[in-house]
Amino acid sequence: MARRTLMQRDRELVDFEVDPVTGEARIIDVASDGLAAPMGLVGENRHRILTTLMTRRALSPMRRDKDDVLAAFGAKSPVDLALMGLGLSLSDQLWYRAPGSSERWEDVNFFDNGWDPGFGAAVLSCDYVRLATCSPDVPEVTTPGHAVKAWERNDDGIYLVKAAEHPDGIELVGAKLGFDLCSLLFGEGHYVPLRVEERYGRPCSISPIMLDGDEELADGNRLCAMADMWESPCLSRGGITTEGCDALIDAYEAIGVADASAHVARRACFACLTLLSDFNPGNFGAIRRIGSDVWRVAPIFDYDSAFGLPLNGDSISYLYENPLLVELLCVQRFSFLKPSWDWSWCDLRALDGFEDLILASYASCGSLPPVYAELIAHLFVAQRDYVNKVASGERA
Repeated sequence: MARRTLMQRDRELVDFEVDPVTGEARIIDVASDGLAAPMGLVGENRHRILTTLMTRRALSPMRRDKDDVLAAFGAKSPVDLALMGLGLSLSDQLWYRAPGSSERWEDVNFFDNGWDPGFGAAVLSCDYVRLATCSPDVPEVTTPGHAVKAWERNDDGIYLVKAAEHPDGIELVGAKLGFDLCSLLFGEGHYVPLRVEERYGRPCSISPIMLDGDEELADGNRLCAMADMWESPCLSRGGITTEGCDALIDAYEAIGVADASAHVARRACFACLTLLSDFNPGNFGAIRRIGSDVWRVAPIFDYDSAFGLPLNGDSISYLYENPLLVELLCVQRFSFLKPSWDWSWCDLRALDGFEDLILASYASCGSLPPVYAELIAHLFVAQRDYVNKVASGERA
């Protein structure tokens, strides 16, 4: 077992032990009730909540290059690797301090001190042998998600670089379309920008960090803990539903977020229009400035799988050969919007002609037949009509 203190900047929250192999954590002592209680770390489920929070601030078990990264550092697990790097992240102000250590936030945080860029270069170039010369004290080891990714720091800011899985970057077409839709439909501040570029000969999506150096993100898991909704079955992993959206509204309102209904309606609308069913707690959250108790909804920041098929595990070829089946699947999966949510922001005229952009974007993908683009465009039009009926009915 490894013993650490969970820190928020220079304030101690809890002392804990963690199994480096399994990631199972146990709180030994609460250093500050005032800080730990809002995070759910003093209640009946405190050990399970801490375990979940720790596993979310580590490489995903589903990350495609996880085994290569762990082997390069001789780490026993993603949690073990995060412990080597002090658990520091670019998403929040939490970190792990070893017993007897005198390290302070100002000496270790990434915003003020930077990190080893060699780690990201080795990962994006698939040269994992080079990791042996790199530091594990990098934000990559605390960034969850299945995609191969790295953080890039330039003169104009900090960017998250996510490598495409397919050589032609086909999945990034949908991601870019998802961003394009957000930029047309939602106001500034409700989405994170995205562009597609090459890094080390690989197509990648590039997005700026959504936080300032004095802000933190509480992802869906921490949001549930803060809102005392840890046991809510609607906020677990799975497809996005009306019940899940209602629960998310309740969670936001519990921590004082304003206009929670409109924010959740935007996210639900985005999911319906882009055929995106993922309701992973890592894909939503809330942001606050350190020293403030005011939380705001995090912008839409994950466009992975937008406008993507297959659905329900069926192959792409099977689906485009059975378009009526796909329409039935979409009706079943993406007809969950609730008219009573706040739709006052919604004006779908901004998306007139968007189906033409879909056709043009997929036209360059030689690995897909033309009928694929036609099917996606057709489904988008059907979903746009559905969303418009819901939103118009609410305003009537």
